[in-house]
Amino acid sequence: MSYYDRIASQWHEATGHCGGPFRRLVLNDVVLSAIPSIAGSCILELGAGNGYFLPLLLRRFEEEVPSRIVITDASTELLAVAEREFRVENGEYVRLDVRARYPFESGTFDLVLAIMVFNEVSTGGLRKALAECRQVLKDSGQLIAVVAHPDFVENLMQRGELRGNNKGQVTMPTTASLRVPVVRRTAAAYDVCLGAFGWEYEVEDIYPNRRVLRERPELKAAAGLPLARMFKCRKTPSQPKRDTRARSAGTRPQEHRVGAPAGKSSS
Repeated sequence: MSYYDRIASQWHEATGHCGGPFRRLVLNDVVLSAIPSIAGSCILELGAGNGYFLPLLLRRFEEEVPSRIVITDASTELLAVAEREFRVENGEYVRLDVRARYPFESGTFDLVLAIMVFNEVSTGGLRKALAECRQVLKDSGQLIAVVAHPDFVENLMQRGELRGNNKGQVTMPTTASLRVPVVRRTAAAYDVCLGAFGWEYEVEDIYPNRRVLRERPELKAAAGLPLARMFKCRKTPSQPKRDTRARSAGTRPQEHRVGAPAGKSSS
């Protein structure tokens, strides 16, 4: 049984139809704005949780019709919630651990989404996931990955908010009563993994706005840090070297800021 199988009902109650305050008020729009079109696209969502995001995507592009949608999660219980609560017509619901081999042909997908997934797996697991994403993505396709920002996770650590459990996992708080797994990883470590597996990418740091902080006042303790980092990735033309010690196959990322620290914003 996965960690999320045990907390599936609590997770759904906490995230609801939009993913919680930060996703509802900031992150969802940032991710949707990074997607230019879904017309005729094959879309794969990794770690879909309760499945709320794909319906948002389809509403944003309501005049466009994708050719295929595959919604996955490692949790059988959350996948059942997704299919029951946010059923996408003609969507395929597949149990999939991002660290495992993906059951799809090479070059199948135009868009792969991984929102707050890669920050929960070990570096070895991340390397496997990035290799599989590259394998199933078309040469012209895009991977959009969002992770808990390394600076925010480190801030939680410094404030004693990270905790270990009896399964050897480290968890971080998402609400007063709910915790989720997280891996401490530097921004440079993400760069190394992405570069080693042949991705060129841009990064965007994503901050909470004042409305988020009104709903989640405990986030004020993060002292104006970004809560998330988004990677917009495309495959480089050359075959990558399978070596995480160097990122010669990748392209140095362009960096952007989405929003500003809430204390300096009029949001």
